[in-house]
Amino acid sequence: MKHLIRLTALLFISMGTVYGDDGSPATVEGDQTPKKSWLARNFGMNYNSFFAGPGFATPLGIPPSFNGEAADSGLNFFNLISVKWKFSERFAFDVQFRNQVVVTNGFQFRHQGQRFGISGKLLKGENWYLAGAINSDVPVSAIAGQIPTQRALIFNPGMFGIFEYAPAGSKWSAFALLAPRVWFYSNRDALALQDVTNGGTNNKPEYTIYINPSVNYAASDNLGFRLGTTLEFSKNIGWESMRRNFMPFEFGVTYQFSPAFSVYTYLLTSTPLDDGLRRQQLGTDTPPDWTRTASINVWLSGTIF
Repeated sequence: MKHLIRLTALLFISMGTVYGDDGSPATVEGDQTPKKSWLARNFGMNYNSFFAGPGFATPLGIPPSFNGEAADSGLNFFNLISVKWKFSERFAFDVQFRNQVVVTNGFQFRHQGQRFGISGKLLKGENWYLAGAINSDVPVSAIAGQIPTQRALIFNPGMFGIFEYAPAGSKWSAFALLAPRVWFYSNRDALALQDVTNGGTNNKPEYTIYINPSVNYAASDNLGFRLGTTLEFSKNIGWESMRRNFMPFEFGVTYQFSPAFSVYTYLLTSTPLDDGLRRQQLGTDTPPDWTRTASINVWLSGTIF
């Protein structure tokens, strides 16, 4: 499941308001601001769902990991639903609910907690901008925060944002997700149920530095292509030092049906550059070949209001 969660870093959780290049609300022909209801002017809700699909060398109902083994018990959707209160034209108070639904080999619903923060366009220039959210999990009791409370989390401040450079008049653009985060606990040895079955404190995060760069080409207003990779360095409580994680390759097609719904279908696979990591993590000199890590994935996103 870990590589699926990292896929969420492909996404900027928008405010539900469309902005122009100067950071101001977009306008329609005649420079008339689109009319919105009181609800849409003051609040917003958007969704993102990442489907971890089948691989080429694993059973049809199981997604592969970057080690070439099963990543989870079944194909699944990792869902993010953000509810926002817009306290200004550029910024909103943001509550992000996170859950996972396994749809093959036995239906499962897994609540992953929620994060609270501020989202919006943070910085901007003539052809670039930095936007996203500064947020943290909050250890709320019962199901609303089962993982943070079981882990004895105090808070985990971090940033979930994107940098985009899009030269005027060009079909090419550069994108990079920036997702640093650090975790603070009242008890570093306390474990959530998922930690108990996934390596104990070796599965409990301490800090991470995450960059997901890509090159994008817009074939039309609705159709585009994306080629990217991931650079991730992290440390878990049970590790002696920071480690580099897998550098997956991704290539896919994006299509925007409307401002409220878009689809990104892509191939995700590790590369021979990660053969050493596979040998180390699996404890063998002959790990599964990197081609066994390939899978087809889908990212659905849009705005409810």
